[in-house]
Amino acid sequence: MPMAATVNASIVIISLPAIFRGIQLNPLTPGNVSYPLWMLMGYLVVSAVLVVTLGRLGDIYGRSACTTSGSRSSRWARWRSRSTRSRARRAPCG
Repeated sequence: MPMAATVNASIVIISLPAIFRGIQLNPLTPGNVSYPLWMLMGYLVVSAVLVVTLGRLGDIYGRSACTTSGSRSSRWARWRSRSTRSRARRAPCG
């Protein structure tokens, strides 16, 4: 588990410049120094809460049931996006 947390934190650290460009914030100005820390710690707290919550659901319902429901929802989302794109492509044709 500590390895996953380290990798996750590294991913967030690497993506911070793009995030700050997206929200048009310079984290190096004197008043904005704490923003990178807040973003990193917030991400780690959310991921820790999700790990505990999803682990508990896996304990209650079983790993197989959770994996099956996850793959079902993934297939449904993929089907929805594919059907939406194909409808959008057919729309100009009439």
